[in-house]
Amino acid sequence: MVSIYANMKKYNVYISKEARADLKEIADYIADILKAPYTSKQYAFGIVEEIKHLSKYAESIPISTQKSILYYGNNARRVNFKKTTIIYTIQVNTVIIQRIIAGSMIIE
Repeated sequence: MVSIYANMKKYNVYISKEARADLKEIADYIADILKAPYTSKQYAFGIVEEIKHLSKYAESIPISTQKSILYYGNNARRVNFKKTTIIYTIQVNTVIIQRIIAGSMIIE
């Protein structure tokens, strides 16, 4: 059996300081304000898993045309996890997670 991932490039993934703070803020909001600590852990875990998957398919997502995304670089891309947007760029062999924000904050 041949793997469909056999010739795909594998990327290192780096999460910026800002994105780490975003993730903590989202988790804290769900745990403290919404009073759902278990949901908070599950949601944060889901975001991290989505980020990990970018190591395999980051380049398959098209470069964004939205100004609010391109603010993070001329090759910025976005992927969604539920109602959250993960904004990233690719530099050589590294996916750089720039921000993790509410999808509703994206301006066309």
